[in-house]
Amino acid sequence: MPTSQRALTTAARVAQRHAHQIGEEILERRLALGHSQDHVATASHMSRVRVRRIETGAATNLRLEELSRVCAALGLSPSIRLYPAGPPIRDAAHASRLGAFLRLAAQPLTHRVEVPLPPMHERPEQRAWDAVLFGRGARTAVELEMRLRGVQALLRRVDLKRRDDPTERFLLLVADTRHNRRVRAEFAALFADVPRLRPSTVRKALLSGEHPPTGLHLV
Repeated sequence: MPTSQRALTTAARVAQRHAHQIGEEILERRLALGHSQDHVATASHMSRVRVRRIETGAATNLRLEELSRVCAALGLSPSIRLYPAGPPIRDAAHASRLGAFLRLAAQPLTHRVEVPLPPMHERPEQRAWDAVLFGRGARTAVELEMRLRGVQALLRRVDLKRRDDPTERFLLLVADTRHNRRVRAEFAALFADVPRLRPSTVRKALLSGEHPPTGLHLV
C-alpha cells in the first residue's frame, strides 16, 4: 500500500477513535446531569438525531462548532491540541525534487527517505527526517521545504530535530523559486545556523561520495 494511502487509512481510524471518545464523554455528562437528548438538542440548536449520532461515535464528520455547542449545553469545555506524528503525506513535486537531489550522491554514500528520529520518553510522537545520507562513518540529515512560510516555526522545528537526533551534517533544501528566494533574503538573519551553500560545492561533494557541509541549498 502506498505511503499516502496508509496515512489516510490511519487518519480514518484515528477519527473514528476520537469520535467514540468524544461521544462517550458527552453521554456520561448528559446522564450525570439527568438531561434528555431532546433537552441537549434544543439547547445546542441541533436535532436529536444529530445528538444521538454524536453520543454513539457515529459523527466522524463532527464540526468544531457543533462540538462547542453541545459542550456549552452540558457545561463542558472542549480542548483540542495537535502533535507531530508521522511524516506528512508528500506530494509528487516534493518526492521528485528530493529524489533528484539524492540521486547525485555517489558511493560510498547511501540514503534513506522518511527516516524516523529515535523515540524519546518525553516526546513519544514519531518524527522523521525527509531523508538521511549515510556513509564514511557519518550522517547528513536532509529536510526539503517546497514553499517557505512561517520561517521561525520552521527553524524551531528543525532545531528540535537536530537537538533530538544530532547528525554530523544537516542540509536544508529549499525549492528554488522566486517566493523562496525573497523569503530567504528577508529573513537572512534567522538562517545563521544554515548558511546558503554554493550549488557547485554541494554537487561536487555528492558526486565525490562526500558529505556536503551543513547549510541551506536551493534545489
